[in-house]
Amino acid sequence: MASKDNWPALHALLERAADEYCGEGRFHYRVEFLEELRRVVRTDDERRDVNEKIHRARMELADSSTGLRKLLARHARDSGLTDALNEVRRTQQKIGRDEMPMDTIRTPVPLPPGYLEAASAATDSAGSMEEALHSIATTPATMSDSATLPPGLLSLPTVNINPNGPVVTRTVESDSTRGDGFLLQQQVVALEVHGLAVEAQLDRVRDRFRPTAEDLTLFLARPQHAVETRMRGLARAFEAFWEGDVDTALALALPRLEGILRRRLQAADIGVITHANGETIGQVQQLGSLLDKLDELGFPEPWPLVLRTVLGNAEGQMNLRNNVLHDLVDTPSRHRTALVLQIALAVIFLGEQPPAATAPADSGPRTPLPWNAAVDQHLPFPVPDPRTHHFVTQYADMHDVVAGLTVPSGIPQSAATVLHTTRELLRHSYFCYEFSSVALLHALIAMEIVLRAKIPDSGTKPLNTLIRQGNESGLLTERQTEFLHDGRKLRNRIAHGQRAHSVMPPHWGAGMLTTSFALISEVWAAQPTPPATIGTDEGTGI
Repeated sequence: MASKDNWPALHALLERAADEYCGEGRFHYRVEFLEELRRVVRTDDERRDVNEKIHRARMELADSSTGLRKLLARHARDSGLTDALNEVRRTQQKIGRDEMPMDTIRTPVPLPPGYLEAASAATDSAGSMEEALHSIATTPATMSDSATLPPGLLSLPTVNINPNGPVVTRTVESDSTRGDGFLLQQQVVALEVHGLAVEAQLDRVRDRFRPTAEDLTLFLARPQHAVETRMRGLARAFEAFWEGDVDTALALALPRLEGILRRRLQAADIGVITHANGETIGQVQQLGSLLDKLDELGFPEPWPLVLRTVLGNAEGQMNLRNNVLHDLVDTPSRHRTALVLQIALAVIFLGEQPPAATAPADSGPRTPLPWNAAVDQHLPFPVPDPRTHHFVTQYADMHDVVAGLTVPSGIPQSAATVLHTTRELLRHSYFCYEFSSVALLHALIAMEIVLRAKIPDSGTKPLNTLIRQGNESGLLTERQTEFLHDGRKLRNRIAHGQRAHSVMPPHWGAGMLTTSFALISEVWAAQPTPPATIGTDEGTGI
């Protein structure tokens, strides 16, 4: 191989060697000989043929060992093997998490003695609900600024996998647990531990002060940048957290957090819009760009780091906002939800004057309520939302409103579950008016599930791409495509804090959801139109 003069003689030898090493347990050698053969071939067609043989050998190797074709996409992509890359993607996304041959290694993180008790005591020292929440809002986590590798910790090469695919996100070298990589891990652990303290503090606020949604709304809407109509939903997020419904708490809190941050930047005369540039339309900047402006806003350290670590999607960050709003994770833990609520409080109240005491401190203890008190009926029963009474007179009327929302038969179970939740959200908007808009967002999630099931190679493509691909393939009609784009735009406006939830009466919501349910049924039953057959050159695939 050292001299190109020898390559013609080596060509036949390498072909024979690659053919010889083709049995079980010998694929590694076959791949090595094929890679040497790729160096000595002279034409692009020969090189492509060898690349395809390398890909096939690696696929056979993966099947014969773990069955997880997790490292093959890069070769197919870099070699220009489009069909092979699509094959790997389809194979990957069929693999369930329980089929991945991985072991979970857990490292216990002991809490300092009295850690949670001290957090609760800090809340107990507050003289009012307002004072307690303001204290939570302005007490950040302790973030490490250096990385020290604990003695005895193994430093092994690993692979980072997003289990929703599963998709390989990057390979990790043996020294990656040192330096910046390990520092990011330390910061995430510090926030996880801090979240436990915030969870205990928020529960103590509930136990001591029993705040209603009205109490919370009045408090949250005090600063000018906290609009009362938006703060009603955030108040409901706190109630859902105390009732144990963290999914609803996050669905309500995350978009409002982004909206508050945007308004704070606007109030500080910091730009939050992007003007049209050529083919790119002008738009309101989204969360990633807003997080980049935290230093300009003057938030004290470590708050910018806290917000980026919890909400950001760069390597080593939790990416909690995207994972939750795009339904890429199971129900998040309660202490992570507490972190989001604390960050929302911080974005509202950092730099604001602490509230004046409005009530004396407790003179005696109250009976603590369990976090799932809604199940035990220790919390007050829900109170009808007065806005709903403009459209129905009693809760029983809501049964008639949702009567036509029948979950289509035969659709994927995950989509059926989401649609059932959608119907219940609309029915219970009698108690929380904003639920009607949340119901519409959930219906769009079900639609996205169905589209991913019907469209080949959907992977993790965004909804906009799925709709366009569905239209181009004939799966979606023009009417369906237009409706889905309208729903997608509404979802984005709500998710990015540009539109409040309190805008959809029950009957209006029922009408839109009836259309959504029918559309999901139509799409699931539809068959895409086969593409027109075009003559191709089999050698090039063009």
